[in-house]
Amino acid sequence: MKGGYHFLLADDHSIIRLGVKALIRENFPTGYIHEAENGQEVSDYIKKYEYDLIMLDINMPDTDFLSLMAWLRATRPDTQVLVFSMHPENIYGVRSIQLGAGGYLRKTAPDQEIVTAIQRLLDNRKYISAELAELLSDKRNAEQKSANPFDELSTREMEIAILLDKGISLPEICRQLNIQYSTANTYKRRIFEKLNVFNLVTLTRLMRSHGFMT
Repeated sequence: MKGGYHFLLADDHSIIRLGVKALIRENFPTGYIHEAENGQEVSDYIKKYEYDLIMLDINMPDTDFLSLMAWLRATRPDTQVLVFSMHPENIYGVRSIQLGAGGYLRKTAPDQEIVTAIQRLLDNRKYISAELAELLSDKRNAEQKSANPFDELSTREMEIAILLDKGISLPEICRQLNIQYSTANTYKRRIFEKLNVFNLVTLTRLMRSHGFMT
């Protein structure tokens, strides 16, 4: 590609962006690499530039992941999105692929796996780890109820559960996701009912037992 590949690294942790940027520059010819810390910055960059690959964190401040993914798919349908998360595949992997991401990668992945994932997406192929492939297969073929209670949550409910686990209040969740308080409260009630928890302490305990990290 003339001028190299164009990347957007969207993560609120500068140390993560620094490491990924160094890895990209070492392994791929680059035209430019831009960095964003939240959904608004992602939106601003997308409106100005075209990218071959966006590496996107799920839990950035002031970011509605669902709306951002939908907007990206509608605005730049040919741009590859690699979701880069600290959560294991069974939490957001399948959901990210369903939302249109070309791949899902944990931040704990070794450098070579990150390079492989990036290369596959730049070649317009999906990157599916062995763990995620198994989850996708189980989801297509399962005849029994999943043992993971979080599979019962919708993607929006999962998003709000993670924010609650981070200690973010309902009013702040409403502001970040641009939803009404009554709507957020309904989501919270549904989350508690589906997970069979009764307060934030038991919610956090359950999330830790299934691999969630703050």
